[in-house]
Amino acid sequence: MVVPPDVIPVKLVGVLGSAAGNREIMLSAPNILTVQELVSALLKTVDNKFFRELLVDAGTEDPRPNVIILLNDQDCNIFDGLKTQIEPGTRVTIIPVAHGG
Repeated sequence: MVVPPDVIPVKLVGVLGSAAGNREIMLSAPNILTVQELVSALLKTVDNKFFRELLVDAGTEDPRPNVIILLNDQDCNIFDGLKTQIEPGTRVTIIPVAHGG
């Protein structure tokens, strides 16, 4: 599958894909996005309360306690975290983190 240069494919693993109703979402990105901007665009695209609760922490709006965000199979936190810029052609994978108690 050829992805247009102004689209970022986002793969949603496990319960995230179920909550979104799709395992892969093609986000329009006419400009370079940061990880935080990508998360915001994803929340607007999916527009589902359950998906939001799974993706971001309600108190901080930070996704990182709940998910691991991979850019071309590497954790965004090894770069610049939520400020990491996503270049065209980057494969984004979001994996939910299981919490125990």
